[in-house]
Amino acid sequence: MRTAWIVYKKEITEILRDRRTLMAIGLAALATPIVLSVISQVATKTATQEYTIGYSGDIPTGLGELLSATSLKLVPVSDPAAAAMRQVDIGVAFKPGEIDEYYDPSRQSAQITDTRLRTVIGQYSAAQAAAALQQRGIDPGILTPVRIVARPLTSPVQAASNAFLSFFLPYILITMILTGGFSAALDSSAGERERKTLESLLLTPAPRSRILLGKIGAVTTISLVAAVAAIGSMLVALSQVSLPKESGIGHIAVSPVAVPVMVWVAILIAVSFSAVTLALGTLAKTFRQGQAYVTPLYFITIFPASIILFIPDFNPSLAYYLIPILNAVLVLRDAIVHNAVEWPTLVVTSISLVATGALAWFAALRLFTREALLTRS
Repeated sequence: MRTAWIVYKKEITEILRDRRTLMAIGLAALATPIVLSVISQVATKTATQEYTIGYSGDIPTGLGELLSATSLKLVPVSDPAAAAMRQVDIGVAFKPGEIDEYYDPSRQSAQITDTRLRTVIGQYSAAQAAAALQQRGIDPGILTPVRIVARPLTSPVQAASNAFLSFFLPYILITMILTGGFSAALDSSAGERERKTLESLLLTPAPRSRILLGKIGAVTTISLVAAVAAIGSMLVALSQVSLPKESGIGHIAVSPVAVPVMVWVAILIAVSFSAVTLALGTLAKTFRQGQAYVTPLYFITIFPASIILFIPDFNPSLAYYLIPILNAVLVLRDAIVHNAVEWPTLVVTSISLVATGALAWFAALRLFTREALLTRS
Protein backbone atom coordinates (compact mmCIF):
# COMPACT_ATOMS: atom_id res chain seq x y z
CA MET A 1 0.00 0.00 0.00
CA ARG A 2 3.02 2.29 0.33
CA THR A 3 3.19 2.56 -3.46
CA ALA A 4 -0.48 3.55 -3.66
CA TRP A 5 0.10 6.20 -0.97
CA ILE A 6 3.05 7.66 -2.91
CA VAL A 7 0.97 7.80 -6.10
CA TYR A 8 -1.90 9.33 -4.11
CA LYS A 9 0.29 12.15 -2.76
CA LYS A 10 1.75 12.75 -6.22
CA GLU A 11 -1.70 12.98 -7.80
CA ILE A 12 -3.05 15.26 -5.06
CA THR A 13 -0.08 17.60 -5.50
CA GLU A 14 -0.57 17.75 -9.26
CA ILE A 15 -4.33 18.19 -8.94
CA LEU A 16 -3.93 21.11 -6.56
CA ARG A 17 -1.66 22.75 -9.12
CA ASP A 18 -4.31 22.39 -11.81
CA ARG A 19 -6.36 25.58 -12.11
CA ARG A 20 -9.23 23.78 -13.82
CA THR A 21 -9.82 21.53 -10.83
CA LEU A 22 -9.54 24.38 -8.33
CA MET A 23 -11.97 26.42 -10.42
CA ALA A 24 -14.41 23.49 -10.47
CA ILE A 25 -14.33 23.27 -6.67
CA GLY A 26 -14.66 27.04 -6.34
CA LEU A 27 -17.58 27.16 -8.74
CA ALA A 28 -19.23 24.29 -6.85
CA ALA A 29 -19.06 26.37 -3.67
CA LEU A 30 -20.27 29.58 -5.34
CA ALA A 31 -22.88 28.32 -7.79
CA THR A 32 -25.26 26.81 -5.23
CA PRO A 33 -25.68 29.95 -3.07
CA ILE A 34 -26.18 32.06 -6.19
CA VAL A 35 -28.86 29.71 -7.53
CA LEU A 36 -30.63 29.58 -4.15
CA SER A 37 -30.50 33.36 -3.87
CA VAL A 38 -32.13 33.70 -7.28
CA ILE A 39 -34.79 31.11 -6.34
CA SER A 40 -35.49 33.02 -3.11
CA GLN A 41 -35.86 36.33 -4.93
CA VAL A 42 -38.11 34.86 -7.60
CA ALA A 43 -40.28 33.06 -5.03
CA THR A 44 -40.60 36.19 -2.90
CA LYS A 45 -41.46 38.32 -5.92
CA THR A 46 -44.05 35.79 -7.09
CA ALA A 47 -45.66 35.63 -3.63
CA THR A 48 -45.89 39.42 -3.21
CA GLN A 49 -46.47 40.45 -6.83
CA GLU A 50 -49.69 42.25 -7.67
CA TYR A 51 -51.72 40.71 -10.50
CA THR A 52 -54.29 42.49 -12.64
CA ILE A 53 -57.90 41.48 -13.30
CA GLY A 54 -59.70 43.20 -16.14
CA TYR A 55 -63.42 43.28 -15.40
CA SER A 56 -66.74 44.39 -16.77
CA GLY A 57 -70.08 44.69 -14.97
CA ASP A 58 -70.85 45.54 -11.36
CA ILE A 59 -68.54 44.21 -8.63
CA PRO A 60 -70.49 42.53 -5.79
CA THR A 61 -70.45 44.48 -2.53
CA GLY A 62 -67.35 43.77 -0.45
CA LEU A 63 -65.65 41.60 -3.08
CA GLY A 64 -63.40 44.38 -4.35
CA GLU A 65 -61.85 44.86 -0.89
CA LEU A 66 -61.16 41.13 -0.57
CA LEU A 67 -59.48 41.02 -3.96
CA SER A 68 -57.30 44.03 -3.17
CA ALA A 69 -56.22 42.43 0.11
CA THR A 70 -54.79 39.47 -1.86
CA SER A 71 -52.79 41.68 -4.27
CA LEU A 72 -55.36 41.44 -7.06
CA LYS A 73 -55.85 44.76 -8.85
CA LEU A 74 -59.17 45.40 -10.60
CA VAL A 75 -59.08 47.35 -13.87
CA PRO A 76 -62.27 48.11 -15.85
CA VAL A 77 -62.18 46.92 -19.49
CA SER A 78 -64.74 46.80 -22.27
CA ASP A 79 -63.94 43.24 -23.40
CA PRO A 80 -62.53 40.95 -20.64
CA ALA A 81 -61.82 38.09 -23.07
CA ALA A 82 -59.72 40.25 -25.39
CA ALA A 83 -57.96 41.98 -22.49
CA ALA A 84 -56.98 38.61 -20.97
CA MET A 85 -54.88 37.85 -24.04
CA ARG A 86 -52.40 40.71 -23.53
CA GLN A 87 -53.45 43.62 -21.33
CA VAL A 88 -54.27 41.90 -18.00
CA ASP A 89 -53.58 38.58 -16.30
CA ILE A 90 -57.20 37.39 -16.44
CA GLY A 91 -60.52 38.84 -17.54
CA VAL A 92 -63.74 38.69 -15.51
CA ALA A 93 -67.32 39.54 -16.43
CA PHE A 94 -69.54 40.08 -13.38
CA LYS A 95 -73.14 39.00 -13.98
CA PRO A 96 -76.04 38.49 -11.56
CA GLY A 97 -75.27 35.27 -9.68
CA GLU A 98 -72.42 34.37 -12.03
CA ILE A 99 -68.83 35.32 -12.83
CA ASP A 100 -67.38 34.52 -16.26
CA GLU A 101 -63.60 34.14 -16.15
CA TYR A 102 -61.29 34.40 -19.18
CA TYR A 103 -57.62 33.46 -18.97
CA ASP A 104 -54.77 31.90 -20.93
CA PRO A 105 -53.67 28.65 -19.20
CA SER A 106 -50.26 28.84 -20.88
CA ARG A 107 -49.35 31.96 -18.87
CA GLN A 108 -48.05 31.37 -15.35
CA SER A 109 -49.34 34.75 -14.16
CA ALA A 110 -52.82 33.77 -15.33
CA GLN A 111 -52.64 30.48 -13.42
CA ILE A 112 -51.56 32.24 -10.21
CA THR A 113 -54.26 34.89 -10.59
CA ASP A 114 -56.89 32.21 -11.26
CA THR A 115 -55.90 30.35 -8.08
CA ARG A 116 -56.07 33.51 -5.97
CA LEU A 117 -59.39 34.56 -7.50
CA ARG A 118 -61.00 31.18 -6.86
CA THR A 119 -59.80 31.23 -3.24
CA VAL A 120 -61.23 34.70 -2.66
CA ILE A 121 -64.52 33.89 -4.41
CA GLY A 122 -64.87 30.75 -2.28
CA GLN A 123 -64.34 32.73 0.93
CA TYR A 124 -66.71 35.47 -0.24
CA SER A 125 -69.44 32.99 -1.19
CA ALA A 126 -69.16 31.20 2.16
CA ALA A 127 -69.34 34.50 4.06
CA GLN A 128 -72.39 35.66 2.08
CA ALA A 129 -74.18 32.35 2.63
CA ALA A 130 -73.42 32.42 6.37
CA ALA A 131 -74.67 36.01 6.66
CA ALA A 132 -77.91 35.16 4.85
CA LEU A 133 -78.56 32.22 7.17
CA GLN A 134 -77.89 34.28 10.28
CA GLN A 135 -80.40 36.91 9.14
CA ARG A 136 -83.01 34.17 9.06
CA GLY A 137 -81.99 32.82 12.46
CA ILE A 138 -80.39 29.69 11.06
CA ASP A 139 -77.07 28.37 12.32
CA PRO A 140 -74.47 28.67 9.50
CA GLY A 141 -72.94 25.44 10.79
CA ILE A 142 -75.46 23.47 8.73
CA LEU A 143 -73.36 24.35 5.68
CA THR A 144 -70.58 22.16 7.05
CA PRO A 145 -72.27 19.13 8.64
CA VAL A 146 -68.94 17.29 8.76
CA ARG A 147 -65.81 19.16 9.79
CA ILE A 148 -62.28 18.03 9.09
CA VAL A 149 -59.94 18.45 12.06
CA ALA A 150 -56.32 18.32 10.87
CA ARG A 151 -53.94 16.53 13.24
CA PRO A 152 -50.55 16.37 11.46
CA LEU A 153 -48.21 13.68 12.74
CA THR A 154 -45.20 15.93 12.15
CA SER A 155 -44.65 19.65 11.95
CA PRO A 156 -45.92 20.89 8.55
CA VAL A 157 -43.11 23.46 8.44
CA GLN A 158 -40.46 20.83 9.15
CA ALA A 159 -42.05 18.47 6.62
CA ALA A 160 -41.88 21.19 3.95
CA SER A 161 -38.24 21.88 4.85
CA ASN A 162 -37.35 18.18 4.64
CA ALA A 163 -39.14 17.87 1.30
CA PHE A 164 -37.17 20.84 -0.03
CA LEU A 165 -33.89 19.27 1.11
CA SER A 166 -34.83 15.85 -0.29
CA PHE A 167 -35.27 17.44 -3.73
CA PHE A 168 -32.04 19.40 -3.94
CA LEU A 169 -29.48 17.78 -1.64
CA PRO A 170 -29.17 14.39 -3.46
CA TYR A 171 -29.08 16.16 -6.82
CA ILE A 172 -26.34 18.57 -5.73
CA LEU A 173 -24.36 15.83 -3.95
CA ILE A 174 -24.26 13.48 -6.95
CA THR A 175 -23.66 16.10 -9.63
CA MET A 176 -20.91 17.82 -7.63
CA ILE A 177 -19.14 14.51 -6.97
CA LEU A 178 -19.05 13.88 -10.71
CA THR A 179 -18.16 17.40 -11.86
CA GLY A 180 -15.72 17.94 -9.00
CA GLY A 181 -13.56 14.97 -10.00
CA PHE A 182 -14.16 15.41 -13.72
CA SER A 183 -11.02 17.46 -14.48
CA ALA A 184 -8.87 15.62 -11.94
CA ALA A 185 -9.67 12.19 -13.41
CA LEU A 186 -9.08 13.30 -16.99
CA ASP A 187 -5.85 15.10 -16.12
CA SER A 188 -4.41 12.03 -14.36
CA SER A 189 -5.30 9.75 -17.30
CA ALA A 190 -5.82 11.44 -20.67
CA GLY A 191 -3.81 14.46 -19.57
CA GLU A 192 -0.81 12.34 -18.61
CA ARG A 193 -1.05 10.42 -21.87
CA GLU A 194 -1.06 13.70 -23.74
CA ARG A 195 2.01 14.91 -21.79
CA LYS A 196 3.74 11.52 -22.31
CA THR A 197 4.18 11.02 -18.55
CA LEU A 198 1.79 8.11 -18.01
CA GLU A 199 4.06 5.65 -19.81
CA SER A 200 6.97 6.64 -17.57
CA LEU A 201 4.88 6.00 -14.48
CA LEU A 202 3.76 2.59 -15.72
CA LEU A 203 7.35 1.54 -16.51
CA THR A 204 8.24 1.73 -12.81
CA PRO A 205 8.38 -1.54 -10.81
CA ALA A 206 5.21 -0.52 -8.95
CA PRO A 207 2.23 -2.83 -9.59
CA ARG A 208 -0.36 -1.33 -11.89
CA SER A 209 -3.10 -2.02 -9.36
CA ARG A 210 -1.31 0.13 -6.75
CA ILE A 211 -0.85 2.96 -9.25
CA LEU A 212 -4.53 2.82 -10.17
CA LEU A 213 -5.52 2.67 -6.49
CA GLY A 214 -3.54 5.83 -5.76
CA LYS A 215 -5.12 7.65 -8.70
CA ILE A 216 -8.64 6.59 -7.73
CA GLY A 217 -8.00 7.66 -4.15
CA ALA A 218 -6.83 11.10 -5.24
CA VAL A 219 -9.77 11.67 -7.59
CA THR A 220 -12.20 10.41 -4.93
CA THR A 221 -10.76 12.88 -2.42
CA ILE A 222 -11.18 15.82 -4.79
CA SER A 223 -14.72 14.71 -5.68
CA LEU A 224 -15.70 14.57 -2.01
CA VAL A 225 -14.10 17.95 -1.33
CA ALA A 226 -16.15 19.48 -4.16
CA ALA A 227 -19.33 17.86 -2.84
CA VAL A 228 -18.67 19.04 0.73
CA ALA A 229 -17.96 22.56 -0.53
CA ALA A 230 -21.21 22.62 -2.53
CA ILE A 231 -23.41 21.19 0.23
CA GLY A 232 -21.76 23.32 2.92
CA SER A 233 -22.30 26.48 0.91
CA MET A 234 -25.88 25.39 0.21
CA LEU A 235 -26.68 24.97 3.91
CA VAL A 236 -25.03 28.29 4.75
CA ALA A 237 -26.98 29.99 1.97
CA LEU A 238 -30.26 28.46 3.15
CA SER A 239 -29.64 29.85 6.64
CA GLN A 240 -29.23 33.34 5.15
CA VAL A 241 -31.82 33.57 2.37
CA SER A 242 -35.47 34.11 3.25
CA LEU A 243 -38.20 32.16 1.50
CA PRO A 244 -41.76 33.53 1.47
CA LYS A 245 -44.13 32.36 4.19
CA GLU A 246 -46.41 30.93 1.50
CA SER A 247 -43.78 28.28 0.77
CA GLY A 248 -44.29 26.81 4.24
CA ILE A 249 -40.54 26.27 4.57
CA GLY A 250 -38.99 27.22 7.89
CA HIS A 251 -35.52 26.61 9.30
CA ILE A 252 -33.66 24.10 7.12
CA ALA A 253 -31.18 21.67 8.65
CA VAL A 254 -29.97 18.17 7.81
CA SER A 255 -31.21 15.60 10.30
CA PRO A 256 -28.58 13.67 12.32
CA VAL A 257 -29.82 10.42 10.77
CA ALA A 258 -29.21 11.67 7.23
CA VAL A 259 -25.60 12.77 7.82
CA PRO A 260 -23.93 9.31 8.16
CA VAL A 261 -26.08 7.95 5.32
CA MET A 262 -25.05 10.87 3.13
CA VAL A 263 -21.36 10.39 3.95
CA TRP A 264 -21.46 6.64 3.26
CA VAL A 265 -23.35 7.01 -0.01
CA ALA A 266 -21.09 9.88 -1.12
CA ILE A 267 -17.96 7.77 -0.59
CA LEU A 268 -19.38 4.85 -2.59
CA ILE A 269 -20.49 7.10 -5.44
CA ALA A 270 -17.20 9.00 -5.50
CA VAL A 271 -15.16 5.79 -5.74
CA SER A 272 -17.37 4.46 -8.54
CA PHE A 273 -17.28 7.72 -10.50
CA SER A 274 -13.51 8.00 -10.06
CA ALA A 275 -12.92 4.52 -11.44
CA VAL A 276 -15.31 5.06 -14.37
CA THR A 277 -13.89 8.46 -15.36
CA LEU A 278 -10.31 7.17 -15.07
CA ALA A 279 -11.19 4.22 -17.30
CA LEU A 280 -12.80 6.50 -19.89
CA GLY A 281 -9.92 8.95 -19.65
CA THR A 282 -7.42 6.17 -20.27
CA LEU A 283 -9.19 5.36 -23.54
CA ALA A 284 -8.68 8.92 -24.77
CA LYS A 285 -5.55 10.18 -26.53
CA THR A 286 -6.00 13.80 -25.38
CA PHE A 287 -7.72 15.72 -22.60
CA ARG A 288 -10.29 17.10 -25.03
CA GLN A 289 -11.11 13.63 -26.31
CA GLY A 290 -11.48 12.49 -22.72
CA GLN A 291 -14.04 15.24 -22.17
CA ALA A 292 -16.03 13.91 -25.11
CA TYR A 293 -16.00 10.42 -23.57
CA VAL A 294 -16.97 11.50 -20.05
CA THR A 295 -19.62 14.12 -20.89
CA PRO A 296 -22.35 11.51 -21.67
CA LEU A 297 -21.77 10.10 -18.18
CA TYR A 298 -22.90 13.44 -16.76
CA PHE A 299 -26.23 13.31 -18.60
CA ILE A 300 -26.74 9.66 -17.66
CA THR A 301 -26.28 10.69 -14.04
CA ILE A 302 -28.63 13.66 -14.22
CA PHE A 303 -31.67 11.57 -15.16
CA PRO A 304 -31.93 9.37 -12.04
CA ALA A 305 -30.82 12.27 -9.84
CA SER A 306 -33.67 14.38 -11.22
CA ILE A 307 -36.40 11.78 -10.93
CA ILE A 308 -37.32 12.91 -7.42
CA LEU A 309 -37.93 16.43 -8.72
CA PHE A 310 -40.57 15.16 -11.15
CA ILE A 311 -41.98 12.24 -9.11
CA PRO A 312 -41.73 13.36 -5.46
CA ASP A 313 -44.08 10.62 -4.16
CA PHE A 314 -42.30 7.80 -6.00
CA ASN A 315 -42.62 4.72 -3.78
CA PRO A 316 -40.33 2.09 -5.34
CA SER A 317 -39.97 -1.60 -4.61
CA LEU A 318 -36.70 -3.02 -3.29
CA ALA A 319 -35.60 -3.92 -6.83
CA TYR A 320 -35.25 -0.24 -7.74
CA TYR A 321 -32.50 0.09 -5.14
CA LEU A 322 -30.30 -2.10 -7.35
CA ILE A 323 -30.08 0.70 -9.95
CA PRO A 324 -26.92 2.77 -9.34
CA ILE A 325 -27.38 6.51 -8.70
CA LEU A 326 -31.17 6.14 -8.49
CA ASN A 327 -30.74 4.02 -5.35
CA ALA A 328 -28.51 6.67 -3.78
CA VAL A 329 -31.11 9.37 -4.46
CA LEU A 330 -33.88 7.23 -2.97
CA VAL A 331 -31.90 6.32 0.16
CA LEU A 332 -30.99 9.95 0.79
CA ARG A 333 -34.59 11.03 0.25
CA ASP A 334 -35.86 8.46 2.75
CA ALA A 335 -33.30 9.46 5.37
CA ILE A 336 -34.08 13.18 5.00
CA VAL A 337 -37.87 13.01 4.75
CA HIS A 338 -38.58 10.24 7.25
CA ASN A 339 -35.59 10.91 9.55
CA ALA A 340 -34.96 7.16 9.66
CA VAL A 341 -32.83 4.54 7.93
CA GLU A 342 -34.44 1.64 6.12
CA TRP A 343 -31.73 -0.98 6.56
CA PRO A 344 -32.86 -3.34 3.75
CA THR A 345 -32.77 -0.51 1.20
CA LEU A 346 -29.44 0.79 2.52
CA VAL A 347 -27.88 -2.69 2.33
CA VAL A 348 -29.14 -3.28 -1.22
CA THR A 349 -27.93 0.18 -2.25
CA SER A 350 -24.51 -0.43 -0.73
CA ILE A 351 -24.16 -3.78 -2.49
CA SER A 352 -25.18 -2.21 -5.80
CA LEU A 353 -22.75 0.70 -5.50
CA VAL A 354 -19.89 -1.52 -4.30
CA ALA A 355 -20.50 -3.86 -7.25
CA THR A 356 -20.55 -0.89 -9.63
CA GLY A 357 -17.29 0.41 -8.17
CA ALA A 358 -15.70 -3.03 -8.40
CA LEU A 359 -16.68 -3.44 -12.05
CA ALA A 360 -15.34 0.02 -12.84
CA TRP A 361 -12.12 -0.81 -10.96
CA PHE A 362 -11.54 -4.01 -12.94
CA ALA A 363 -12.33 -2.21 -16.21
CA ALA A 364 -9.81 0.53 -15.42
CA LEU A 365 -7.21 -2.02 -14.28
CA ARG A 366 -7.66 -3.98 -17.49
CA LEU A 367 -6.99 -0.83 -19.50
CA PHE A 368 -3.93 -0.05 -17.39
CA THR A 369 -2.48 -3.47 -18.20
CA ARG A 370 -2.87 -3.10 -21.98
CA GLU A 371 0.49 -1.82 -23.16
CA ALA A 372 -0.67 -1.24 -26.74
CA LEU A 373 -3.47 1.05 -25.58
CA LEU A 374 -1.30 3.08 -23.22
CA THR A 375 1.64 3.62 -25.55
CA ARG A 376 -0.12 4.44 -28.81
CA SER A 377 0.31 7.98 -30.11
